[in-house]
Amino acid sequence: MRKPARSQSTQQTPPQSSEAGTRRTFIPECTISEERAIQCKEWLKHNSQPLNQVEQYMQDTAVYRAKSLRENGWAIQGIRQEFPHLFTPGMIAQDFQILHGEAAPKLFETWLPLFKDKILHLARREGKLISSLDGLTPDCLGELALSQLPTLLPPTVYRVGRKVFRYTIEESKLAFIDHKPVGTNLVEYLHEAKVSRPYPYVLSLGNDIWHTSQAFVILDGEALEQNTLLQAVDVCFKVFYIFDIDYTKQCEAVWKFLQNAVYEIKGGEESKPATSLRAAILACK
Repeated sequence: MRKPARSQSTQQTPPQSSEAGTRRTFIPECTISEERAIQCKEWLKHNSQPLNQVEQYMQDTAVYRAKSLRENGWAIQGIRQEFPHLFTPGMIAQDFQILHGEAAPKLFETWLPLFKDKILHLARREGKLISSLDGLTPDCLGELALSQLPTLLPPTVYRVGRKVFRYTIEESKLAFIDHKPVGTNLVEYLHEAKVSRPYPYVLSLGNDIWHTSQAFVILDGEALEQNTLLQAVDVCFKVFYIFDIDYTKQCEAVWKFLQNAVYEIKGGEESKPATSLRAAILACK
C-alpha cells in the first residue's frame, strides 16, 4: 500500500485514503548491483561536485532509490538525509522519467493544445469563470485553466471511522496552487508552511492568477523554484510518486484527474466529478 504523507507535524496532515496502493506502478529492474548502488548513494550523501557525476550517479540509483523509499517508509526529512540530491533541480523529473518514461512528458505535450481551451470553456459554462480572456497569451490561458481545476473537481466527502470530513473548494485551491502577490515574504511564508502544510503543493507569485512571475513546489518548508507554473504542477505531481506519498486529500480529485486523464497512468478510483469532467472534455469539439 502506498504510504500516507508523513510529517513530524501530523496534527495538520489530512487523513489518507485506504485505496492509495492502487496508484502504485511497476518498478523496472536496477541496471547496477545493489552493492554499487549503495556505494553511489554514500558518495552522493557527501558530495555535490562534479555536477556531471552527481547527475550520473542519481540516474544510476533511481530504481534502487524507488525501492528503498517504498521499503523504508521515510518521512520527507528522512528522505532528505538519505537522498539529499533529490532536492536538486531536475532530479525529481529525472527519476520519474526513468521509472515512468511514457508518462513523463504528457503534461507539457497535451495541456496547452488539448486541455486548456476545453477546461476554460467548461468553467465558463458552469459559471466558474466570468472574467474576460481577451488578450491573454496561450501560456496565460494554460495557467488559468490549471487554476480552474479545483472548482470543476470539488473535494469529495469521505469518512474515516466515525468522523466525516468535508473540505471546501477554497481549501482545495490552496492545497493545489496557492496564489500570492509579488513581494510576498518567502522566509515568513515558508516558516509557516513547514509547520502547517507538510504536503507538497505549488506556490505561484503573481498579481493575477493567469500570469505567474515565479513558481515553486513547496516541499517540507522548502521552495523548489521552477521555470513556469506548468512545470511546477508537473514536478509537484511527480513528487507524490518519487517520494511515495499519497495525494493531498483536500485536492485529491485534481491530482487523480491529472494522473488518469493527462499523464494516462491508470489506477485508483476517480471521483464522480472527475469522471464527468473527462466525459465533458471528450465531448468538447
